[in-house]
Amino acid sequence: MSQVEISFGTDGWRGVIDEDFSEGNVRLVARAVAEYLHAAKPEGHGVLVGYDNRAKSEVFARVAAEELAQCGLPTVLSATSLSSPALSYAVYHRTAQGGVMITASHNPPQFNGFKFKANYGGSALPEITEQIEEHLQRVLAGESMGAYPPAELRTENLTAEYLQHLKTLVDSPRILDTGWKVVTDAMHGSGAGYLRTLLEGGRTQVLAIRENRDTQFGGVNPEPIAPNLSVLMETVVREGADIGIALDGDADRVGAVDEKGNFVDSHRIFAITLYHLVQRRGWRGRVVKTISTTNMIDALCERFGLALTVTPIGFKYICENMLKGDVLIGGEESGGIGIQHHIPERDGVLMGLMLLEAMTLGGKRLSELVQEVFDVVGEHHYNRIDLHLEREEMPAARQRVAQTQAHEIAGLSVKAIDRMDGTKFLFENGAWLLLRASGTEPVVRVYAEAPTPELVDHLLRAGEALVRGA
Repeated sequence: MSQVEISFGTDGWRGVIDEDFSEGNVRLVARAVAEYLHAAKPEGHGVLVGYDNRAKSEVFARVAAEELAQCGLPTVLSATSLSSPALSYAVYHRTAQGGVMITASHNPPQFNGFKFKANYGGSALPEITEQIEEHLQRVLAGESMGAYPPAELRTENLTAEYLQHLKTLVDSPRILDTGWKVVTDAMHGSGAGYLRTLLEGGRTQVLAIRENRDTQFGGVNPEPIAPNLSVLMETVVREGADIGIALDGDADRVGAVDEKGNFVDSHRIFAITLYHLVQRRGWRGRVVKTISTTNMIDALCERFGLALTVTPIGFKYICENMLKGDVLIGGEESGGIGIQHHIPERDGVLMGLMLLEAMTLGGKRLSELVQEVFDVVGEHHYNRIDLHLEREEMPAARQRVAQTQAHEIAGLSVKAIDRMDGTKFLFENGAWLLLRASGTEPVVRVYAEAPTPELVDHLLRAGEALVRGA
């Protein structure tokens, strides 16, 4: 296996199961993690290993755990599949040196992935990933590694402590006593049962769907976006529910459906949660968002007098800011949001609970919470398209994305161009268009936000034309 076939993207290594993502390669990457931990000596003791519901995840997790223990690191393997935030919390709560999560998150079922969680309970920062990659290159080159006496490998439940902690972050008694009717959608992922467990014991009712393990995820990618949530939308309307909450494959991202069956995207969830934490809970702090995230956050920060930091795409950059300790909330376009008083990690289950708390303390249904934010910042609509190109088309597409200039797009005057991560066009009316080429696959993503859905569509079509050089 050549060096270029194992590479780390924005959040770990991902590959096709039984092709590049093989048991042998998982063992090599686990060895590199072990060498990193022996060399860097982060605070803590031992390593935790978890896995999601994908095909062979438990097999790959066992392989990684065995290799880590063989390399002299006391290792605990999760007794069951679990969410990425649950694994991250266990790493922090148990003061481990780090954690390995076998997951490809929201990606198609043929993929699996290997993520390293650092001892602070969050995504590995770029400098940590770089060190692991350096050790991996030496492992792949066949260099002699350190010799360590084998350490203990045992299996334990790593989920209970996480669920108990989540109860302390929201007003659970009031949520349970309100009598909401909630539909939860695990999308066949490893967060199955979490919300149902957290919401039982009171007047609030829970109807849980897609909780069984299905390694093909029912034929859709386990990503909580509108095209994948028709079952949830239909169930909410049919059952007369107050809200639907969807989690991605490893439950670190969230999507929602209001009582009318309308999809509520992560931008609106981020804005609702920020408004709720400041207005109803009285929390303060800096706010962090990625460059592809809604301008509603900018407007709310201005309204509440909060500092705002904008980062490149990738939750690791939000995590880096959260580690400084002054961040109230941080979020990204793809549904990952984290808050203070928790680990520096995105958490779909927690964000579902926060929506329920906002409904409970505000006495409003989800559609009314969206309108409450719109009343402050104006209407904002968003969409994204992923352009799948041929690999030979990507160099030219990347160049067009990096260098394109425009004074007018879709009839709007370009006010400024931001090239922090991709190329983002800013317009006079608060609308924006972002073009961003993937670094690991032949995909260019086109994002847009505007005051109307129609203008969003116009911008997306114009963005596609710019990418394709039409």
